[in-house]
Amino acid sequence: MGDKKITMETIQTYVRLDNEIHMMEIKNIRKSLKMKEDQLKDVQQTESQLKTHYKECQDKTKKEKADVDDLTGKGGQIQASLGKAKFDQQMSKEQAEYLEALNKEELAKKDLEGITKQIQDIQAEIKNLTPEVEKLDKLVAEQEELLSSIFKGDYGSQKENELESKMDMLVEKRNRVGVAKYKWTNGKVLLQHAVNQLAYAVKKWDELGKLDKSDTKTMYTMATEARNNLSAAVQNLQNTQKYLSNIQFPYCKEDEIKTLQKATANVYIDMMTTDRHKHALNCFSVTHKRSYALLQWFDSVLTSVIEKDFKSASDEERECSKKLRIERLRLMKESVEKDGGTCNLDASLQREQEECGQEEINDKQVEQELVGLTDADDVPGSEGSSKNMPPPTPMPLKDLAPPPSEEMLFGNINKLKDQYTKEKSEFTKVQEMNKQRLDQGLQEKLAARRNRKKRVQEE
Repeated sequence: MGDKKITMETIQTYVRLDNEIHMMEIKNIRKSLKMKEDQLKDVQQTESQLKTHYKECQDKTKKEKADVDDLTGKGGQIQASLGKAKFDQQMSKEQAEYLEALNKEELAKKDLEGITKQIQDIQAEIKNLTPEVEKLDKLVAEQEELLSSIFKGDYGSQKENELESKMDMLVEKRNRVGVAKYKWTNGKVLLQHAVNQLAYAVKKWDELGKLDKSDTKTMYTMATEARNNLSAAVQNLQNTQKYLSNIQFPYCKEDEIKTLQKATANVYIDMMTTDRHKHALNCFSVTHKRSYALLQWFDSVLTSVIEKDFKSASDEERECSKKLRIERLRLMKESVEKDGGTCNLDASLQREQEECGQEEINDKQVEQELVGLTDADDVPGSEGSSKNMPPPTPMPLKDLAPPPSEEMLFGNINKLKDQYTKEKSEFTKVQEMNKQRLDQGLQEKLAARRNRKKRVQEE
């Protein structure tokens, strides 16, 4: 690539591109897109399983309905053979099995509808993120072409190389912490919905137990309200776990959710007898309390670990970005003066300071956009008013489970630091071996390094 004569316009172009790239990168759109693509694959697989399950439930309902119809059609013969009491007992059993199958089919349908809505939402997010990533790629390519032209394909100085390498490491570190913050914050929103839905279900189920058993219409209405809230709570708890699939939750574990699902499928049977009603109420109440403990735990992890680490990582990145830009401006100034021109570096640095201050404000605005994106309309719903239900007694903070390890939250960040140290050492060795001219192989390596931001590192 030909040499480019540096002017104040060149410097202004560099600063503009750097600002635009930075403001897009702090949104973490590359990792957000990859996360959504991975999530889509997982949810589509779940949809396939739910379709199979729904078909099985439909077949089971048809069979149980046929058994009831068959028994009804042969009622006279069977009564004559077994007697009315045994016939009524057999009919009650068949009707209960049909009712249970019908309930499971309705729940399976709700689950399938919920997952289909999730797929549509994720696909819409991917559609919105894709052009943003393409725009970022274009800006990065434009900036790299400019820098390569200015510094003749090389680094302007060893300091610039070291700062850029460190900057790449810090960007990746902040990205990882940012992804964790995004997941945990949105998981917390889903959990809050689950807690409210469980509270409402417990309230309705408790009221149902006080009704006169002859008021079957009201009993079925209340049981359905409780069931729908329980079903929505199960989906929200499961989606929270999917957000954080590598984290072992201390409360509301998989076996507890399965127990809740079974109890939800049996609400129309359990409401008929006092003992079964009380047993189900205990199951719902315990899960409600443990879901609230899980919500407390999420809040503790966010405030005591993730938010502090996010601020620290953002501050580190911002400081390194500032140093890297100042070094490049200094190198550009030298080049301008070498060609006999003049460059008011003090004015450029003053603007740099002002822009860095503005970036900090913008970072906070973008951070607010990045997290808490799960809207109430985007989570599985429920019937009745489950909002603002009173929470159970909080668990004492000292009794909460400890937070996950740093590696479980953010991946192996120490590996990033080791890679930075290794690259810094390798570059220094090459510089010492050949100070005259870098060979073509290293030129290609350097060009590849400049595009390192485009790689999404796997955890």
